[in-house]
Amino acid sequence: MNILALETTDQVASVALLTETGCFEKRIESDQRHEETVMPAVDALLTEAKLSPQALTAIAVDVGPGSFTGVRIGVCHGNAMALALGLPVISVNALEALACPLLGGSGPVAAVIDARNGNGYGAVYAADGSVLIPPCAIEIEPFLQTLPEGCRCTGTGFAGADEALPQAGNIARIAEKRAGERTASPLYLRPSQAERKQKP
Repeated sequence: MNILALETTDQVASVALLTETGCFEKRIESDQRHEETVMPAVDALLTEAKLSPQALTAIAVDVGPGSFTGVRIGVCHGNAMALALGLPVISVNALEALACPLLGGSGPVAAVIDARNGNGYGAVYAADGSVLIPPCAIEIEPFLQTLPEGCRCTGTGFAGADEALPQAGNIARIAEKRAGERTASPLYLRPSQAERKQKP
């Protein structure tokens, strides 16, 4: 299986390629917008792996939550590539991607993404990856007070924690265990700023 994964939901995007020989990842450190950098990074990754796009078996994409623009870019690119290549697209959410590296240890894992002004997105996973609290829009401080004892924390919503960002490599690893669909849909969890301003 050759899975191409896209992660564009935060300020640092990444792409990854999961093959039988391992997982190869590129972080995109650039001042340019994600829509200008993601596809060149994909091309470079495939070239280095000596794979053509036709050798891919699935496209995996982080569907959010996160930056509204970033989520749209990733989902649109993922859906477009899947359609053009006749491939399934596999949706992975940003919170499970954050929790992924910590799973398998002792105790649950809480993933929180900062959405500014005390707001965020959160989820809690058991050590085996099962969902204890599904992804939801939260007020960060009250959410932290509800976490189970011994919960390990990751993400930008925790002061003093690792402040990790979702990584395309983890998107690919999660996607490997899932069936694909025809299209991916964004997971926003809250209205955009423009939508909130339109409310009377």
